Amino acid sequence: METVWDLVLEQASRTPDAPAAVGEQEYSYRDIVQRADALAALIRQSVEPGSLLALETSSPVSGALALLAGARAGCAILPVNLDSPPAHRERILADAGPAAVIRAAKEAVFTVGDTGTVTADEGGGRELRDVAYVMYTSGSTGKPKGVMVPHISLASRIRALAEVPGLRAGETILAMTALSFDISLAEMLVPLVVGAKFVAVPGEARRDPDVFADFLARHTPDVIQATPSFWRLLLAGGDDDATYPCRIWCGGEALTPSLAADLLARGGELWNLYGPTEATIWATAAHIERPDAISLGDPLPGCGLFLDEEGEIFLYGEGLASGYLGQEEVTAERFSVQNTPRGPELAYRTGDRGRWAPDGSLEYLGRVDGQIKLRGHRIELGEVESVIEEHPSVTEAVVLVRNADRAERAFMAAFVVTDEELTSESVNAWIRTRLPVSHCPSRIRFVRSLPRNTSGKIDRAGLAQADL
Repeated sequence: METVWDLVLEQASRTPDAPAAVGEQEYSYRDIVQRADALAALIRQSVEPGSLLALETSSPVSGALALLAGARAGCAILPVNLDSPPAHRERILADAGPAAVIRAAKEAVFTVGDTGTVTADEGGGRELRDVAYVMYTSGSTGKPKGVMVPHISLASRIRALAEVPGLRAGETILAMTALSFDISLAEMLVPLVVGAKFVAVPGEARRDPDVFADFLARHTPDVIQATPSFWRLLLAGGDDDATYPCRIWCGGEALTPSLAADLLARGGELWNLYGPTEATIWATAAHIERPDAISLGDPLPGCGLFLDEEGEIFLYGEGLASGYLGQEEVTAERFSVQNTPRGPELAYRTGDRGRWAPDGSLEYLGRVDGQIKLRGHRIELGEVESVIEEHPSVTEAVVLVRNADRAERAFMAAFVVTDEELTSESVNAWIRTRLPVSHCPSRIRFVRSLPRNTSGKIDRAGLAQADL
């Protein structure tokens, strides 16, 4: 069974003295391998192979070392979101039942000990020797689910991303994503298997566009990966003339034409990436050259997809997760054998909708549960959001349904980010020139910014409870 430890060890044997990571200090490939090996030895002294280990750190360097050490020791890693409310963390730890916790009080300096909340017996009986990590995602129900990604899937996907969108030896990618969000793995591990390096972005630089600009000037990365939400924040708060002459990997949310136009005008190369946690980081990639031609692109090497009769996207091939931790029924519902283009094969139903455009590209249409029926009209909330965002004075928009469980009182509400003086009437007049009157939100609230969770995505659950 091939693991990311094997891939990084192979690269380290070729370039032991090359820079591999930059955090509080610079680390060579030799440093990375030696430190990960030492942590693996510490893990083996504390737990049995196949155990699940919680990871408490916000450092990308420490995160990379822990993932490599887990693979070396035959254990699975559960990154803990240190910025989430304590009750949420406790709920996840209680569900996962990790045998121990890896803590990094300082970068690359570890202890392995008791979680302080659950014991090894509570997670007893689980054999996760083949699992690289467990990543929790709330899903549509709001109940956290632990996605189990096997070593073979992670290794396959890291190799695929090294090829498409691609990263080459000697290049630099920024590591700026929270470890509890799986795209952080691309930032940390893809460079380590090709002879490139990652540079950890300090928290202040992720929040302040001016600090981020100074950071870019010092490190001149070849690749920056971030969500559309981050790019909007950066563009709204930064220098209007700022440029990003690098390759931009954008994913985690739908890429809109307006944002694509802004990024293409400022960057060297734009890639739209798509993939749920259950498909290991990303599953498709599209090189975007025109803002009016946004697609999900083609499956990554080793991955495949198809649409069912309702337009739902199914993924299959290398990179699939092995299911949800301790939730066999939900696993069977989402992962099942389907008639794929390659014949009967295990596939994952994403809950996302797409359609084939006349030119053969795959267009993203939003979530299956993002299509609503209101007063007899079928409405795609993502379509309404996209139209609002086309307004020249609008930066961002989210459209939700309130009172969805009471049809007679249900209505659409929009949260709109703008720096201009707009009215609900003017926004709905804009919508009416592009969509039916039935698609106009009943209530519109203008805000300076939208709330975001630690993964950088819009906190739609929070907005669903916000005052209008």
